[in-house]
Amino acid sequence: MKTVRRWIPWAVLLIVVAVALAIGANRSGTDTSLDARTMHIASEVRCPVCEGQSAAQSPAPASVLIRKQIREDLQAGESENQILASLVNAYGVGILEKPEAKGVGVVVWVVPVIAVIAAAGGLVIAFRRWGRRLSPEAPDESDRALVEQALHG
Repeated sequence: MKTVRRWIPWAVLLIVVAVALAIGANRSGTDTSLDARTMHIASEVRCPVCEGQSAAQSPAPASVLIRKQIREDLQAGESENQILASLVNAYGVGILEKPEAKGVGVVVWVVPVIAVIAAAGGLVIAFRRWGRRLSPEAPDESDRALVEQALHG
């Protein structure tokens, strides 16, 4: 029962983190204007000629064309997934800022999660070992004799 009580705060923390992540992942903006939607989709696409910028951030002509195409596709009634699929068709999978969660892209999503879990497990093991080393052992007769000798010199 004692060990269960010790894990309750950790379980509560895990639940709070999971709920916060779920809310953050599913949060949708309240601004659904055409410009906002265009920039949102453009932020999920890399600039094909820039290094480290999304199509939303880049002033390069290629990014301007991508944003224009996204805007026209949205006006034509296409969904975000359809637009991203057409951009992948035109530029390849490397155009996406976030890799797809299939094929090799799964590795990009799974490896960090596994690394965090392994690190947390390693910390738990290390803290348990350190806790055992720090807990005092009961004194035996030789310890008592040393104390008596030191006191009575």
